Amino acid sequence: MSSGVLVDDHILLRMLLGEEPGELRPRGGIVATTGLWYHRLCRALAGQAVVGSMSRRLGGVSPEVAAEVIAAVIELPASIELVSLRTVGWPMGELLRDGARLNLLSLEALAAARFLDAEICCAQANENEPLTDAARTHEIAIRSLQL
Repeated sequence: MSSGVLVDDHILLRMLLGEEPGELRPRGGIVATTGLWYHRLCRALAGQAVVGSMSRRLGGVSPEVAAEVIAAVIELPASIELVSLRTVGWPMGELLRDGARLNLLSLEALAAARFLDAEICCAQANENEPLTDAARTHEIAIRSLQL
């Protein structure tokens, strides 16, 4: 049983909007994200154009709520752990050495989930078959949530 969940950028945004999916943490535990998923959320919200699913989601709320969410993205709440590459850089290299064939984002997620003993939770929009296969190979729970 994992000690929490590792969430992707889509789920992290939902949480910061106060819309945490009820099925995300049925048993409580920590919530964490990776540096690259965090960066992808920052990149999506930092621009002025509303072009992607995350920026559109923020564009659909009041300016006050949007400002609160941006502030929460800039200074993540203490309740959300951010896994450092300092912690998972070497384990990522070991995964590659042992045959993992993943992009950098997925490799970081897999290493972070192993480090935290956490379940990986991704939005269906982020479904990633190579990550799913690698997680199962390494006996890491992974699931997709419809948001």
